[in-house]
Amino acid sequence: MKKTCRLGVLRIMVLAQIFSFSLLLVAEENAPPAGKPWLKEALAALKIPPDWFASTPVNYDTRQPWEKARLEIRRLLALEPEKRREAIKLTWLYAQKKDIGNGHELPMYLFMGGEFAWAIVEYQKFLATDAAKEDVHSRLCLAACYRHFGEYNKALEVLADALQHLPGPPWRIAREADIADAMGDLYAEMGLINYAKEQYKKAIALYPTSNQPYGRQELHRRAAKVQTKLKFLEGQSVESGRFRDGTYSGKSLGYVGDIVATVVVQNGKIADIRLQHEEKIDLDATTIIPQRILAKQSLKVDGITGATVTYQAIVDACFQALLKAAEQ
Repeated sequence: MKKTCRLGVLRIMVLAQIFSFSLLLVAEENAPPAGKPWLKEALAALKIPPDWFASTPVNYDTRQPWEKARLEIRRLLALEPEKRREAIKLTWLYAQKKDIGNGHELPMYLFMGGEFAWAIVEYQKFLATDAAKEDVHSRLCLAACYRHFGEYNKALEVLADALQHLPGPPWRIAREADIADAMGDLYAEMGLINYAKEQYKKAIALYPTSNQPYGRQELHRRAAKVQTKLKFLEGQSVESGRFRDGTYSGKSLGYVGDIVATVVVQNGKIADIRLQHEEKIDLDATTIIPQRILAKQSLKVDGITGATVTYQAIVDACFQALLKAAEQ
């Protein structure tokens, strides 16, 4: 009962924050923040299924059961954009014949394939079903879609709703930490640094206390990744440091396993970044993010919607490497 009351208070606090921010974000109704695509336009242009379906072949026997087809879809999502479209079309075909499990994978694969407006539509449908009662992951993905379009109030509302749909033990604590981490990211992007710090600290405190039956050995590392974000916000990063020339490495937990970053420093600047990883469905984050870091000479670079875990792991691994290069 106390847990339920506490979560109710948390949701009220978040909703109060949303209300207090609404005057600042009223411009969302007319245009998105600078650099963001406009959700209103994306939804107006959305056609389901899209016109590109006609020119996208599916090289898979759709008589195979969904449990086999989903493996092929994940394989395709890890490839170039044309293959991602094939993955999305294949998912849609299975959805049409209602052979797609409880339905959460249709919006999830749209999200992972970069079809964010379409994913929003399908997530809204799925989250209205009984199957989504304790599905925090789907709510986190929907919030990420709204964040992609700069619809921050909507993203906050989804995350507040996620607090009301936490699973029971033993997964409750870790999922609550995931929500706090996502709220921290959202507040940080909005420029609400104190709120971001509060949420990051909450996630850092929660992760190690989870009593989940497996994956517990990774919880301290997940907390450490959030700690890196907190250091960035508190100005404790390596951004203002000077680097010794040499080759340095760092690692962080990605979506699949460790991401190891090897950073080469020449003339005090980042000259090269090489990654070792096992990430598969990353929307090319393992290529794009190192390029952005090199171009900007900074770890404060934009992420990629749909590949947040991989993006954060790359930044964290590079941060660990540059700590070794920073002069004391």
